[in-house]
Amino acid sequence: MSTDANLRFLDAPGEVPALMRDHDWSQSPLGPPETWPQSLRSVVSLMLRSKFPMFVAWGPSLGFLYNDPYAEILGSKHPSGLGRPFRDVWLEIWDDIDPLVDRALHGVASYIEDLPLTVRRSGFDESAWFTFSYSPVIDERGDIAGMYCTVIETTAKVAAAQGRIAQMQRLTAMFEQAPGFVAVVRGPEHVYEIANPAYLELVGRQGIVGMSVREALPELDQALIAQLDRVRETGEPYIGRRLPVALPRGSNGELEERIVDFVFQPIVDDGRVDTIFVQGTDMTEQAAAERAAQTERRRLDAVIDSLPSGVAIAEPGGVITRVNAANREIWGMDPTSAGLERYADFQGWWADDSARHGQQLGGDDWALARAIRGDTVRGDIVEIQPFDGSARRTLLLQATPVRLDNGELAGAVVAQTDISERVRAEVELRASEARFRTIANAMPQMLWSTRPDGHADYYNRQWYEFTGMPEGAHEGTGWTVVLHPDDQDETWSRWRHSLASGEDYETQYRLRHHSGQYRWVLGRAVPVRDDRGDIVRWLGTCTDIHEQRLAREALERSERALRETDRRKDEFLAMLAHELRNPLAPISTASQLLMMSSDPSRVRAAGEVIGRQVRHMTELVDDLLDVSRVTRGLVQLDLETLDLKTVVASAIEQARSLIDMRRHALRTRLPSGPLWMRGDRTRLTQIVSNLLNNAAKYTPEGGELALDAGHADGAVHLSVWDNGQGIDAALLPQIFDLFTQAERSPDRAQGGLGIGLALVRSLVALHGGTVTAQSAGRGCGATFTLAIPEVAPPDAHPAGVDSQPIKAGSALKVLVVDDNVDAADTLRSLLEAYGHSVRVFHRAKDALESMLSEPADVAFLDIGLPDMTGLQLARKVRESLGDRSGVLAALSGYGQPQDYADSREAGLAFHLVKPIDVPKLLEVLEVGRVAANAAAAVALAPS
Repeated sequence: MSTDANLRFLDAPGEVPALMRDHDWSQSPLGPPETWPQSLRSVVSLMLRSKFPMFVAWGPSLGFLYNDPYAEILGSKHPSGLGRPFRDVWLEIWDDIDPLVDRALHGVASYIEDLPLTVRRSGFDESAWFTFSYSPVIDERGDIAGMYCTVIETTAKVAAAQGRIAQMQRLTAMFEQAPGFVAVVRGPEHVYEIANPAYLELVGRQGIVGMSVREALPELDQALIAQLDRVRETGEPYIGRRLPVALPRGSNGELEERIVDFVFQPIVDDGRVDTIFVQGTDMTEQAAAERAAQTERRRLDAVIDSLPSGVAIAEPGGVITRVNAANREIWGMDPTSAGLERYADFQGWWADDSARHGQQLGGDDWALARAIRGDTVRGDIVEIQPFDGSARRTLLLQATPVRLDNGELAGAVVAQTDISERVRAEVELRASEARFRTIANAMPQMLWSTRPDGHADYYNRQWYEFTGMPEGAHEGTGWTVVLHPDDQDETWSRWRHSLASGEDYETQYRLRHHSGQYRWVLGRAVPVRDDRGDIVRWLGTCTDIHEQRLAREALERSERALRETDRRKDEFLAMLAHELRNPLAPISTASQLLMMSSDPSRVRAAGEVIGRQVRHMTELVDDLLDVSRVTRGLVQLDLETLDLKTVVASAIEQARSLIDMRRHALRTRLPSGPLWMRGDRTRLTQIVSNLLNNAAKYTPEGGELALDAGHADGAVHLSVWDNGQGIDAALLPQIFDLFTQAERSPDRAQGGLGIGLALVRSLVALHGGTVTAQSAGRGCGATFTLAIPEVAPPDAHPAGVDSQPIKAGSALKVLVVDDNVDAADTLRSLLEAYGHSVRVFHRAKDALESMLSEPADVAFLDIGLPDMTGLQLARKVRESLGDRSGVLAALSGYGQPQDYADSREAGLAFHLVKPIDVPKLLEVLEVGRVAANAAAAVALAPS
């Protein structure tokens, strides 16, 4: 079906796409399109517009219709599958999908991710994975007439994931076989998770996996452990080169210094660093060899450079690779690019007073060329024309071939002594200049020099390579064109001070790199003085410190952030202690009152106090758990299309008690029509009530609050305004950060942990929205505004289900297992107050024996018991009693999704989180009563 045909079918319902129009519908249970009911035509119309693969199965035989994207999934089954019964089209997978189809036809939608299926769509069976949803389709009469499906084939994604797993296995094997040492440490204590054999050999220990670095290597330099801490905190890798590390080696455990190259590479997961990859190489032997070679090279360099004769060293091909200062003095330049083929270009004449005196040397006549051929040359005297065109010089040449141990020629060395008295002073002067330039160009820093008045007259090669400017462009004061405009005044001020005082010059400034970037450099200069102490020259360097400076600034920012985090942590702990002590005080007093008084009214009042304060403490704990779940990405939203106005009504109801207690006036302004959005009703109510509670807490008694809502620019907007104490400008950027609070004022009867606004921002972000805060400052009130995408209104509104309160029934046999004596006894008292018979045990073994001899109708099992867990106890009861186990309910202080799943898997029908919610408790008892009555009815029934 072409796109144009689809559009015509949609624009003119009387027309059908060519594929459908020309299809033979005689064998299809659906009949030709012109006979289809309007409801089917509407569904097909929408399906054909979709860019996602979709199909519709209609009627008793589920006639199969689909759009173009779905045809790619069908493969060779297209177009023959059009109009055929759904089961016939996908017969090979019908057993897998039939339960889902049945659910859809009974009005229950399904959503499945990455379902593996074996399909036959190209003439052979192939494994494929799909993510899809099945939903019922309603006809004109309101009946379920069929179903539709939106599907995406995820075969490539699943295959890629399987490939990644295989790749990880290969990487693990590679780590084990890697010649370098490899380790992986995790957590703040840097516990070893992986350590390959090379690493264990380096540290001289085995069995360190599972130990922290400090435990495994107590003798390790603490600076390296501190560096691990910094990598974990900053997320920036650390590279160590040629670092000495003292490690135990050998059986006697004595420390031995090893030289290592390594990297601490942070592994970022979910925006934070918890794992560090350690990789490196033991460079001890190489470093020793390099030191020996370097020492030998420097010794040779010192010997060569100390010789009065010019020395040149050449490779077997004649390329000159090394010349000393005297050689450069003689020739006036460094012929390092010359090979044998260019020796003929050297201008020289025999000057030995022999028959050949005055004849020009050929390329093969030079002493160095003959030595390369294996000859030893002694006493050649030649007159040469230096390369720089200066006056001729007379040289005494001696050359020797360089041979390896096996006799192979590895090059040659020539020594050249200048015997030209007439030009000796000039040659020495040029040699001195050439020596300086060679040293200067060999330095990694940019080198420069000036006259005593500061006029620059020399820069080395590194300067021109850094700036990208042509040689000579920065003489005099021309160097300022590459100086950052913001650094001009300070740099010139310091330079003029040094010129005037003769003091050493040192400062940092930015120079324009040839890339156009300004980079930080360290500029230093010292005066060069003559024998009388007068300054004859200034010699300076510029060292690129850009990365070091940026790293230092980043470290300073990180340290400031850590200090701020530590301060906020201390404030939060103090606030948490305060908020927990507040409810503990009335609970303690009420408990004393209960022990001292038998007056029913006082007992009830004390009980109400305890109940209120326990609820307050529960809310504090719930807020902390909410923040934990949200920040770890564990919250799943129950999304529905809803009217924000209903959320506002629920939120105001929740915040009303605090608003009334503070005697605030609340004004609301809502539009007459609905504000449709897609969201989780409970979480949205939590967001708005948090904003209202926050406004009420930070507004002095008798204040004004306002809640406005509306929609604009495709979003639903809600604002909460107050005329309270406002927000300081310094605090405003961090107001949504965790544990951030304004200064507490004496009239703030309501506390808080500084997590409400952080929770609001996280939950709003999960809804695809934003939340902002505005305040003109202290005493000027504040406004919080959230915006969430607006959606189209729903087609129909599901009828609400009225929940009926569960009432306590007849007396039950109840068993309580809890090692906390007070918790068990108080729960028994509550259950007995409802008229039930209660047995209490503090050990699982005792409870199991009692339950096997006398099964209970309802059993409350604490999860954390001393001899076995409540989950294990539940399994033993189910195994032994089967249907006579009664209703089993878990008691736990943990309420994460995994905790609920573990309870269900162990056969526990309920999972109650401490402190126990009384309505939930009554619900468990009611289920137990119904089960007990049903069991009794079965027992009394005639056989």
